[in-house]
Amino acid sequence: MTLSMQFLGSFKAEARGEALHVPSKRGRALLAALMLAPDMRLSRQAAAALLWPDRDETQARASLRQELSALKKALGPAADGLLASDTDAISIAPDASLNCDLWSILKDDAIPEEAMALYRGDLLDDVDLALESFEEWLAAQRRVLRARLVTLAERHLRTATEKQDWPAVDSCAARLQDLDAFNETAIEALMRAAAANGRRAQAISLFDAFAARLDAELQAKPGVTLEALRAEIAGGAAPVSPRRHDAPASPVPFVDRPAVLVMAVDSLSTSEDDRMLADGLAEELRTTLSYWRWFPVIGPESVGWKTARDIDIREAARTVAASYAVTGSLRRHGDRARITVSLVNTTTGQSIWSQNFDGNLEDVFTFQEDVCRSIVAQVEPQIAHAEAERITRAQPTRLAAWHLVAKADEIDRLGGAGYGTPESNTAQFPLLEEAARLDPGNARAWTRIARIHWRFFIMGWDRDPDTHTRKSSEASRKALAVDPDDWQAHAYQALIRVFADRDYEAAEYHSMEAVRLNPSAVLARQVAGCTTELLGRPGEALDHFRVIFRLDPDPGPKAAIMADMSTCHMLLKEFDEAVEIGRRLMASAPGYARGLQRSAASFGHAGRADLAAEAASRLQGLQPDFSEDYVRATYPFRRAEDLDFLIEGLRKAGCLD
Repeated sequence: MTLSMQFLGSFKAEARGEALHVPSKRGRALLAALMLAPDMRLSRQAAAALLWPDRDETQARASLRQELSALKKALGPAADGLLASDTDAISIAPDASLNCDLWSILKDDAIPEEAMALYRGDLLDDVDLALESFEEWLAAQRRVLRARLVTLAERHLRTATEKQDWPAVDSCAARLQDLDAFNETAIEALMRAAAANGRRAQAISLFDAFAARLDAELQAKPGVTLEALRAEIAGGAAPVSPRRHDAPASPVPFVDRPAVLVMAVDSLSTSEDDRMLADGLAEELRTTLSYWRWFPVIGPESVGWKTARDIDIREAARTVAASYAVTGSLRRHGDRARITVSLVNTTTGQSIWSQNFDGNLEDVFTFQEDVCRSIVAQVEPQIAHAEAERITRAQPTRLAAWHLVAKADEIDRLGGAGYGTPESNTAQFPLLEEAARLDPGNARAWTRIARIHWRFFIMGWDRDPDTHTRKSSEASRKALAVDPDDWQAHAYQALIRVFADRDYEAAEYHSMEAVRLNPSAVLARQVAGCTTELLGRPGEALDHFRVIFRLDPDPGPKAAIMADMSTCHMLLKEFDEAVEIGRRLMASAPGYARGLQRSAASFGHAGRADLAAEAASRLQGLQPDFSEDYVRATYPFRRAEDLDFLIEGLRKAGCLD
């Protein structure tokens, strides 16, 4: 017997075409919580705290048992095989015969048209329990579901626009605007539909009205894509077709939205293992929070891995222009852990939200999802409506492997600026290889193995560069096999594809995927900038590099980023900017050979003989065998004229004969 349940709008349940009555609001809420819980499993402690927060644990658990009994009675024979429980948890049986509207929207292969038809209203519209814990949970879940539907609607709308199915565009855009009144994808589609049907004045009017509402209600302006479309239509030209939604493209700039600073997690013990666990947790929080892609997320390295005890939160946030800060602490008792996390308004210094997360250390992988979901529920109302859904990532399955990766990350953080030293990178190998052996499904271990091989290749630390490119490619591929949405694996794939394989299309795809999946990651932006620079789009590359300094004023690979920025300005013939960056780079990283190469070329083209001579002299000391063959082998510009321009600048600087 198949049980069908509807949670969107008013709750409904039926079996064999007959309606089932579930009178208890807590019963409906419990079913929804189970449907949305990871693996459809909820601990009794969590369920009791969610629905009976005003009772002590014994009373709350007794109430939960009564509610479960009443639920089974209300659902009758249809409940057979549905609910499974033990002394610790309640769950939906994995083999239960069940149809649920929530699953149809949240599943990976959801069909947009079907999902929109199923969305009859917000989650549990007819359930009002007046419990703070439940209302917070409900608000967070509603936002997740709305964001998911917005993403599906945008996908459907782009497809309809590409096909020039204008009736479908009008219908879908209206539905999308009901969900998100400030959605630019909907306005863009409506403008294109109007222009395609000869109604240019209407298209411009749509833009102007939208811009006025944005200014009045959010003190914001339309995005550059929408601005360009208006100018195109106003100029009398038929608007070009939008880029296919599955083609590589830089995401809409998001750095003007309120940023969130994730500070280091404070370990409340003197154990070195606990401190590394706390650092690993901070990194995981930053990464998981970044996967929401709704706002810039600034990592703990930007404030020197300081905790809330080490530094004034408001001062730390001011240095990186963050509107919110996430602080946390970890207290460990044997195999048990308590993680306390707070979200702070950095303008007032007041805590917006704080919560404890208790459990076994193995639960650390689920803590971060709960924490980030709660944070987004608090931050999202301050943001002008999200464009993207949460990405569910593959989590590691063994704590021992996770801990080994955390130790490798600690070595990397202490290994020196930029790419570190050959010794610090070599020291990470046995830890990461053991982590991958213990848990082949640990994508983080594979991406870090890819990172080390990439560094050995690009820095010339080994006489066998081909082996390192092959191993970096293999490791990043293994990470993607575990987790196709691993942005770091995409980043290292992009670098290998462009530098070793000269496969520019694949490199562009992987670099744009890295940024799409984690627009707050310095590495993703650096790789995207480097790739687009080599593809012949230096202006677009500079946009990515500038975002990096918004996210972290002093990023680890600062010298490499500055070298790329100097080259981009040089290729754009913006020689004053190229020289200024090159001068600062030479002062801050005098031993960085590839930085000296790019700086020297900029100085040569700008006619700065004094700076060019100094750069050439330093380069000769660091790299006496520097030659044109080396340049042609290690600067994989797609356009021959860009490579020739770099070589010409090096000749003018006296670095090449």
